[in-house]
Amino acid sequence: MIYFMLLKLCGFWGKNYRKGIYRIMKNMGLRFGIVAAVLALAVYLLIPSFEFYSKSEEEQEAIRRDNPAALKRVLNLGLDLQGGMRLVLEIDRSGLEANDRDVIDRAYAIIENRINQLGVAEPVLQKQGRDRIIVELPGIRDEQMAKDVIGRTAQLEFNLVRDDATRERALSIVESVVSGRLEQEAEGEEKTEDTESVENAESAENGSADADVDAVASVEDEDYVEMAADSRLFGGEGEARDIDIEEPGTFRSMIEYLGEMAVVRTDNVRRVAEYLGRDDVRRALDRAGLGGNSFLWGNEIFTPSGSNITYRFLYYLKSAPEMRGDGIKNAMSTIDQSGMHAGRAKVDFELNAAGARRFATVTGYNINRQLAIVLDSTVYSAPRIQSRISGGRAEITGSFTVEEARALAIILRAGALPAPVQIVEERTIGPSLGQDAIQKGIMAGVIGVVLVVLFMLIYYKASGVIALFALLLNMLMVLATMSAISATLTLPGIAGLILLVGMGIDANVLILERIREELQSGRTVRSAIEQGYENALSAILDANITSIMTGFILMWKGTGPIRGFAVTLIIGILASLFTALFVTRLLMMAMFQKRQKLSI
Repeated sequence: MIYFMLLKLCGFWGKNYRKGIYRIMKNMGLRFGIVAAVLALAVYLLIPSFEFYSKSEEEQEAIRRDNPAALKRVLNLGLDLQGGMRLVLEIDRSGLEANDRDVIDRAYAIIENRINQLGVAEPVLQKQGRDRIIVELPGIRDEQMAKDVIGRTAQLEFNLVRDDATRERALSIVESVVSGRLEQEAEGEEKTEDTESVENAESAENGSADADVDAVASVEDEDYVEMAADSRLFGGEGEARDIDIEEPGTFRSMIEYLGEMAVVRTDNVRRVAEYLGRDDVRRALDRAGLGGNSFLWGNEIFTPSGSNITYRFLYYLKSAPEMRGDGIKNAMSTIDQSGMHAGRAKVDFELNAAGARRFATVTGYNINRQLAIVLDSTVYSAPRIQSRISGGRAEITGSFTVEEARALAIILRAGALPAPVQIVEERTIGPSLGQDAIQKGIMAGVIGVVLVVLFMLIYYKASGVIALFALLLNMLMVLATMSAISATLTLPGIAGLILLVGMGIDANVLILERIREELQSGRTVRSAIEQGYENALSAILDANITSIMTGFILMWKGTGPIRGFAVTLIIGILASLFTALFVTRLLMMAMFQKRQKLSI
């Protein structure tokens, strides 16, 4: 038997194990407390989902727009239930070298970044084979816009980060506009002075492009110079400064600080982006001479140590890039063998001839400034230039993990991706079709449940009522668990729930039939219940463990709807084992152990 083999292998089939189980089973108060706690937790986890889906579509859209953090506690519906778009993208390898193996990873990184900018809740991206990527966008309304965003050419750029004083001045202007304190007269008086000061600063920082090239040409080339950076940007090697919060209720109160870096809570990102994108804000910045700069978000969402709040970095950059991704020849993640970052992951990259010349110019005239790596208007890293970098080779070091370094290397290579990505399959599912799918799935489930209920009540009487309560708790536990882990409920998932009704009842039928056999052999009610559960245990575990194994294989090898079915199946089987072997046994013993006759 699989059950006994697993117990022996795990070392559980011993005296201590049996004594522990025996104590729990004897303590009726503890057992009822466990069941009550599970039921209360399931209801608590499902309340946000009931509240959200009971609202109108307009109210739901308002919540998605204004309070996206609230959706983390809501059970997600898949593409087939709430409508949306499914795309199959294929990479054209005709212009690639035969040994270019990571093209799909690079394309995946670009597409994932673009989809995140669409603001779609729970998008699904999956690689299929070596050339295809499947994209599912639940709830998307503007399909053409989504296709345009996903299909455009990648833009990898290197932009200089503005100094802290310039960033703070820009934020103050934004605050003045959104709070209504900026007067037209003050704007007119400041315009000339601000413009002249910024132009003078620009001239002092960069000089003319021709002068840069001539000056750099006279500098002795170096074969390899280190460019160091901290990928997390927590103030480099210094200690992080505590996050400061200004007066609440203002634009500036949503801008916080970690070290010298500006950060924004993820639940405030949408509001801050709306403020920064306002036309009157842009006009005010232009009048102040700051029109050649842009606010961009960092790609990383991080949680400071000792906190449970997530943040994103907010960068203030020169809008005009110093160079573009077409200068990158190759990039790869390695392990630093020497220096202060020895043993840490780093990124080595190589530039072509034109890129090397331009990079030497940029780094030579901007030492100690941050140079942001920007892909599709999102900052992936902002290393600080330590010295002039010539020779066409450089490295980015810092507090990278191996995975982070590999991801950054993919981003650097993605900027020069030579392979076009084409949409080979497109499927649009309207909300009405999704609602129709939900109604049919619910109807099928209701019919199945009604038939099961009638069978259990007629055939097993009061014992059947106990089994039905366990089945209800089983369903609540499945939906609550999926909501807690942010799983997505799909149409195959609903099919899995309906299947679990049959599987849950099957376990109870095995137990009840075993109890009947013990009663017919002359045992007392208490003894028949105990022996019935003991004798049915191995058969129940055998069937359910093999089903769980099948579910994990489906999750491993399956895609899309198959994975959704597998997730529901695995969670449901585990819940079914708990309700069939623990909950029903508790209720049977509580109701019938002191009676001479069992209603079965």
